Amino acid sequence: METTFGILCFLPPLLAIILAIVTKQTILSLFVAVWVGATMINGYNPLVGFTAVVSDYMIPKMSENASMLILVTLAGGMVAMLRETGAAQAFAKLVTRKINTPKKGQIVTCLSAFIFCYTEPCLILGTIMRPVTDAVRVSRAKLSYILDSMGCNLASLSPISSYGPFITGLIATQLAAAGLTGNEWGIWAKMLPFNLYSIFAILTVLIVAIFSIEIGPMYKEEKRARETGKLLGDGVQPLVPEKYTTFPDGYEPKIMNFVIPIVCLFVSIFATIFYTGDIASNGLKGAFSNANITLAVCMGFMGGGIGAGIVGIATKLFGPTKAFNTFVDGMAELINVPFILVCAWSMGGITNDMEVGNYMSGIVAEHLTPGLVPAMIFLFGAIISFATGSSWGVWSIMMPIAFPMAVAFDLPFEYVVASVISGGLFGDQCSPVSDTTVMSSTGGSCNHVVHVMTQLPYGITVGVSAFIGFLFGGLTGQYWLSIAVTAVILAVALVVLNIVSKRTAKLDKATV
Repeated sequence: METTFGILCFLPPLLAIILAIVTKQTILSLFVAVWVGATMINGYNPLVGFTAVVSDYMIPKMSENASMLILVTLAGGMVAMLRETGAAQAFAKLVTRKINTPKKGQIVTCLSAFIFCYTEPCLILGTIMRPVTDAVRVSRAKLSYILDSMGCNLASLSPISSYGPFITGLIATQLAAAGLTGNEWGIWAKMLPFNLYSIFAILTVLIVAIFSIEIGPMYKEEKRARETGKLLGDGVQPLVPEKYTTFPDGYEPKIMNFVIPIVCLFVSIFATIFYTGDIASNGLKGAFSNANITLAVCMGFMGGGIGAGIVGIATKLFGPTKAFNTFVDGMAELINVPFILVCAWSMGGITNDMEVGNYMSGIVAEHLTPGLVPAMIFLFGAIISFATGSSWGVWSIMMPIAFPMAVAFDLPFEYVVASVISGGLFGDQCSPVSDTTVMSSTGGSCNHVVHVMTQLPYGITVGVSAFIGFLFGGLTGQYWLSIAVTAVILAVALVVLNIVSKRTAKLDKATV
């Protein structure tokens, strides 16, 4: 249907944004916005519009992206199996033999996140590494900050997670809407170097760990932990009381509880990649380019879950029925994600039918320099995700707006997509109402307010640096150079803030 709605084409996406900010409910906001859009497209009849939401948008999008819906639910099953078989505890027991300083504890926690980026690092990695960091006097605030920064940011850079397929699903929808034949995974891969917030948030954590750069209230948290061993301040309680996994008497998780599921995971993934990518005909590189990555990740989660189930059964931890039920229960934990996806894909269909991109492009051509687009998308996305606590919801809202603008102004798809992803992650990590922020407080067994306040200076420092980088890249067209600009600004800011924090702490001590 070719329809021109003029300025009214903004109504559905703006409604989604406003409702998301007010209600902090991404699914509700997207669904209502899609309903309004479908109503407008169908002669402003709300009953016909409500029916069209299901028949013209949700059902077709579910059919087109069924593999993605399966993937996100399988991820929950894999996480649950790792938790219930004691894989996390076995890993912690092994690494505690070598870690004996705060610096080592932080660095190993950062590096371990790369192993767990396909799971739920905020929770699983926190459960694994907390006994280690406690032993070397790393504050709970610092642990939670590491979990938060390495969690979603790392997952957004990895195809072996639910994030990669989610992002490529949004890209694929926009490619189809624009009538383009590009490969969504190719755009995703090219986007990675320009995902400025994610890359520099991860690098900042590593730099902070290696050089002990403590800024803002984090300085006091770390100083108290080192000097007194108190990982939380007096009278400060963690978000959730600490819980310990209970195993049957005499049961001791072994490192094989961890190794076997991980080996099964990666064997399943790469076997599927090589098979679907026809490695015999296309070679190693060609296999990855032509493989069904979504299917490979699905098979990986299933393979890992089966491996964990075999471990549990072989060690008499549970029986086959319990293993199956554990995996299914884990899948149910992520049931809200498929609904977000379906609503996101439906919103893409609505904005395409209402020609939002074309209308917005015309406005920008008259009133805004196209070079400002990446920075404005990043900033706008960050504000929304901070208010709503959802990066995925922001990507769902912003991608249908940003992608058509990239087409109209001949901006690199990968750069504009990166600004969408970076903006969503920036606001999400800093938001006190974000699920990842809450999970990081839980995984680190930290007080939630303490986690938010100690993390915020780091997040804002990286976010402002990334914004300037996107601004530079968009205005000059030197997209690769914008990475260097971001790095320089961030390095200077960290050094200055570290000096200021230490001087402030000394002044406070002198006045006591």
